[in-house]
Amino acid sequence: MQDSEYATLSDGILVDLIRQDDERAFSVIYKRYSVPLYIHANRFIRDREETKDILQKVFVKIWDIRGKLPTDIKLSSYLYQVVKNELINHISHSKVVDRYLDSMSSFAVSYVSDTDHVIREKQLQAIIEREIENLPEKMREIFQLSRTHYLSHREIAEKLGISEKTVKNQISNALKLLRNKLPLLLFILAFFPDRP
Repeated sequence: MQDSEYATLSDGILVDLIRQDDERAFSVIYKRYSVPLYIHANRFIRDREETKDILQKVFVKIWDIRGKLPTDIKLSSYLYQVVKNELINHISHSKVVDRYLDSMSSFAVSYVSDTDHVIREKQLQAIIEREIENLPEKMREIFQLSRTHYLSHREIAEKLGISEKTVKNQISNALKLLRNKLPLLLFILAFFPDRP
């Protein structure tokens, strides 16, 4: 079969070929999905090199388990699910969680996956929201104006009648408090999904 013919094959046929160690079929899958998966993952990572590393892990994993791929998978959903798992692993092991916190709410509800993962993502969102509620009142108000209402430091300062420096310090302190909680929370969610 010519390379041009591979490009016209359906995902299902390509997956069947990949199970038979067909590298050209795998290459077509990579070309077909690497860009949309990259764009999707980069929404949360916001770092090109880290996103590339995650995508590499995803496709290496797919190739490594090619013989065990389910026979009835919808490939696009399956790939997004693998990306989601890699994102969770990356975030839970990261020492620089600050830049991810403002993406977590959308992260928790943005994936279309099976019922179990939807429940776990809702639990994640609820746990994070609960931790935000535990912040000191003024800090919580400033943090929510920044992360939920997307106001700039200047807009928050004008709205509350405080300095931009105070806004910046309060957001920084909120991130430090949440950063100390988040890796543990991700661990609990991943390994104890029934925890309320």
